[in-house]
Amino acid sequence: MPENFEENKLKETREFIDARIKFLNSEIERNRESIRERNREFIADNPFGSVYGLAEETRRNNESDLERAEKGRAEALILVKMKKEPYFGRVDFFYDDEEEEEKIYVGLKNLMDGRNILVYDWRAPVSSLFYMGELGKASYFAPAGEITGEIRLLRQYNYTENGDIRYWDAELHIDDDVLRGVLSGASAEKMRPIVCTIQREQNAAIRYSSKKNLAVFGPAGCGKTSIGMHRLAWLMYRAHTEGYSVSTLMCTSNEAFGSYISGVLPELGEVNTDLFSFPELFERYLGGFKIESALFQSENVINGNSERIKNINMIYSPEFASFIQKKLSELSGGFKTVTVLGEVALKKEVIEQKFKVMSKNSSVRERLETLSDWVYEELQNYLLINRKYILSYLLENIAPGESYTESYTRLKKQVLEKSKQMVLSAVPSDSSALLIRFLREFYGETDAVRSAVLRIGRREVFFEEGVAILYISALLGNCKQFLSPTHVLIDEAQDMSVMQHKTIRLLFPKASFTVLGDVNQGITPETNTLSSDMIADIYSAEKIFMTKSYRSTSEISEFSKRFLPPECFGYDTFNRKGEPVGIFDTESPEKKAAEIILSQSGKDGSVCVILKTVSEARNFYKKIKPLLPNVRLIDSENKAINEKILVMPAALTKGLEFDRVILPVKASAPPTNRMMYLMSTRALHELYLLNY
Repeated sequence: MPENFEENKLKETREFIDARIKFLNSEIERNRESIRERNREFIADNPFGSVYGLAEETRRNNESDLERAEKGRAEALILVKMKKEPYFGRVDFFYDDEEEEEKIYVGLKNLMDGRNILVYDWRAPVSSLFYMGELGKASYFAPAGEITGEIRLLRQYNYTENGDIRYWDAELHIDDDVLRGVLSGASAEKMRPIVCTIQREQNAAIRYSSKKNLAVFGPAGCGKTSIGMHRLAWLMYRAHTEGYSVSTLMCTSNEAFGSYISGVLPELGEVNTDLFSFPELFERYLGGFKIESALFQSENVINGNSERIKNINMIYSPEFASFIQKKLSELSGGFKTVTVLGEVALKKEVIEQKFKVMSKNSSVRERLETLSDWVYEELQNYLLINRKYILSYLLENIAPGESYTESYTRLKKQVLEKSKQMVLSAVPSDSSALLIRFLREFYGETDAVRSAVLRIGRREVFFEEGVAILYISALLGNCKQFLSPTHVLIDEAQDMSVMQHKTIRLLFPKASFTVLGDVNQGITPETNTLSSDMIADIYSAEKIFMTKSYRSTSEISEFSKRFLPPECFGYDTFNRKGEPVGIFDTESPEKKAAEIILSQSGKDGSVCVILKTVSEARNFYKKIKPLLPNVRLIDSENKAINEKILVMPAALTKGLEFDRVILPVKASAPPTNRMMYLMSTRALHELYLLNY
């Protein structure tokens, strides 16, 4: 009987999906035909296109039809995916206040046949029972409040190649065999959604709603990025269902990673989110400067460039950042006394004092704008109170034939506009000039300061100097803030400096944040923020710590853990057996790497050779290219990752995973423990160490 029920359920659901896809396709075509017909009618009625009203109405109607068609197309794409695997879980839940239990099927998207829900979206409140529940008493939170009852069945499904369904019941979600099976397969070119294998602790982070901001920390492979992407999808779903709007942004360290995760949100039933990075912020706010890349900055640190490290420590010093903030809050000095017809209307000391007592939480620009409004009102009152005296003065001194009312209006306008401009320009607003001033005041005329001053003067600066200029601009209020994004996701948070994090908070004053990081993957401590407490404090975020890594086999995980500090030994790893880590001594790592790759040419999946620096990666690529013509070098932040055999520097592999990883390690200049941890944890199934 159960088998027949499940077979009938699957058949019914697939038939519904087919019918829905057919309906959507017909609606899409109907919308397109409406656009074509509307355009034909417009041309026939208005051959010269001169009637603006008709043209505008046609455009609006066409845009409306295009939007409906695009929504239908997106839904149809999800349904095509769902037809093969309509749902992956089932919960039989007996509500406390009802007499019958409900069979709750969980999948990628809500499927509703009238009022009958065939499949619940994985983000729906009731679906949390599948991820968090176990047999027995349970509850979930819905908009109406806490719903209580009893879970009487937890069932999981997967599907064969020909579409047949398989299922089994478990007391605790999720059965390790399911997750083990998913992880043992070859990785896709893009990051894979984990919606059908979300673990209990991951689900808690995805659906976290107790506080505005959330910071998730954990080891490589614990699913932080997947948690972040699923959380964005969950936030969007909740906004749709509860009737409010949400817009999201994701801060990414490089475009290569952006291409890697593209398409994840559409896989989860949502439109994709926009990405932003510090190079884009530089382009937006500091267009007149030539600023190096973060990759080049890290390359200098990894290669031990002492002068460069000294400059980074100088600019990124927490004490210097605090000094900048303090000095900007105290900025003053350019205010002037306002006079009207030789009489003092408003003393500069009064204006200065008013500026000093204003909230230091506001930017300098905001304080100046508020002050200018106050000065404007004060002068309005002065002119009104002294109107009789001013008019009598004008009557005695205006030129023959001139109207005294016109003369008064002109005088009033002149006084008010000049005073407003005086206030707005009273405080220095050139962020690069201010950085030079602050460097000299804080450090004195050192060689490092003089070099920085020369670069800033040429407007060709290091990455950290660009960050400092942007930070000062944000504190001044010179940067137009991003007011529309309601939620910002920050991945690899440890890779940014404290100053970068503070700048983001200034630029996104109305957004909530999800912050993801692993301080043990901060391979350049000079440029990174290696304190989870500090990161969480900057964003006023609640911390959640993940302790289990799911990415690599047990053998790779145990190998990687040897590079962690003692306090991380408690990290747990998922028990998935694989091949031992291959360790080889060789005089030619290029030949050995090519030999390993060629010997596995029949295997599916990706392979990446990871080197310590960009220069090492480029040299290695030149030598291996003749042996492997289809190998590709990824040596900059804006290259998309879409080939199966790659050579990459370690800094660009953050957040990525590959089926097989090869690590050539030079005995005379080995990577640091942090870097070895980062590089080795990129491997899903096989890891090879080539000592030379």
